[in-house]
Amino acid sequence: MSLNLALVIRPGALGDALLTLPALKALSLSSVQPAILGTPASWAFLGQDKMPVLDFSSGEWLWLFSGGKKPGTKTQDLLARCKAAIIYLREAEAAAGALRGAGLKTIICAEPPLLGDATLSPHAARQLLEPLRSWLPEETLRQAWKHCAENADVFGAVEELERERVLKKLEWAAPPPFLCALHPGSGGRNKCWPAKNFARLAAELSGRGFLPLVFFGPADGEVQKEFEAALKPGTLWRRIAQWPLREVFARLTLCRFYIGNDSGLSHLAARACPTLALFGPTAPSRWKPLGENIHVLQGPEGKLNQIEVEKVAACGLRIARK
Repeated sequence: MSLNLALVIRPGALGDALLTLPALKALSLSSVQPAILGTPASWAFLGQDKMPVLDFSSGEWLWLFSGGKKPGTKTQDLLARCKAAIIYLREAEAAAGALRGAGLKTIICAEPPLLGDATLSPHAARQLLEPLRSWLPEETLRQAWKHCAENADVFGAVEELERERVLKKLEWAAPPPFLCALHPGSGGRNKCWPAKNFARLAAELSGRGFLPLVFFGPADGEVQKEFEAALKPGTLWRRIAQWPLREVFARLTLCRFYIGNDSGLSHLAARACPTLALFGPTAPSRWKPLGENIHVLQGPEGKLNQIEVEKVAACGLRIARK
């Protein structure tokens, strides 16, 4: 493990992890290796051995919030290798004090963005990047933002062998030429375009020669039922449910485009293929995915169900032709 680490405390879901990429890129541009203390499942999209990911919920880290306790030997060894800690927590004082007591001198505390934050606030990923300004050069932050906004490859490039494995799992010798991806779910139902609309969209795309891969995550059970109940008979599609996140990422790289809600998977898709994100009450200026080929449709007055299926299909087809 590198002797030039920064401990980045960032628990949360997949979208939270992906929004942190510009900050991690800034660290790497400064020859500092991030060590993530977070939710391991949310970081499973990373390439193998790209960076250490430690479990925030593990008993090894209870000392951060239990005054007076000391870290174990293994954790002490890790902290001895750290130049700094970046804490993305609402209440960071206890953790900051514990880390100072463990010998860390450079500690940056930054409140993570919340959905209720003002619409005029900066993009959530920029909010996570900005606190590093007190430690890293301005030019480094600028380069990190530009790289993440314009390039797909950030810490997790999918290798050809990984693509071959997912093709084998799907029992395909080669990817069909007109694959597209849909994700009807999200972390909150108020951010979900109606599942019946996704069913109509899948039928429309299927009728135009595309094969939709429809992704469902662990929290998408009800959405999946609604989608499948509304699906037009004869629609050609493939269900991708409960796949490992890294395999989902590999699968997305083979698609001509992706359409989904304001969700963590949409942020991941943006690193893999052209992406259309559907927004309702949340602000795209603050929460849209970062990437080089991102498109957004927002419902009138934040009402997702007011976005017409025909409009979404037409936008997807335009993206596919580019």
